[in-house]
Amino acid sequence: MLIKISYIQGIKGDIKTDFSGVLFHEMIHVWQWNGKGQAPGGLIEGIANFVRFKADYVPNGWVKPGEGQRWDEGYSVTARFLDYCNGLKQGFVAELNKKMRDGYSDNFFSQLLGKTVDQLWKDYKAKFGN
Repeated sequence: MLIKISYIQGIKGDIKTDFSGVLFHEMIHVWQWNGKGQAPGGLIEGIANFVRFKADYVPNGWVKPGEGQRWDEGYSVTARFLDYCNGLKQGFVAELNKKMRDGYSDNFFSQLLGKTVDQLWKDYKAKFGN
């Protein structure tokens, strides 16, 4: 938790909301699956931030939709991408998390959405002109 405490010192906005968001994000990790350690770290952080986003705990400085270099970049980049995917199929993130109980494969995206994760990333980037 020391890393998060140092993060709080840099907050320029509403510290109560931002701190609540940090706690919310960290608590998500308690209930999420990590593919038995096989899932990309950026996906794990992105799922936690996706839930934080849905709970309306978005701090200043999050990327805008379509920004980022890779789908598994993590945090707000991956959260925004997962929000796009969830818009294609409501409940996608919950289903993805459930699949990650026993392992991880990029094929989970194809199984759930009918497209590869790379194609979904391209579609996402194109939607927002990036």
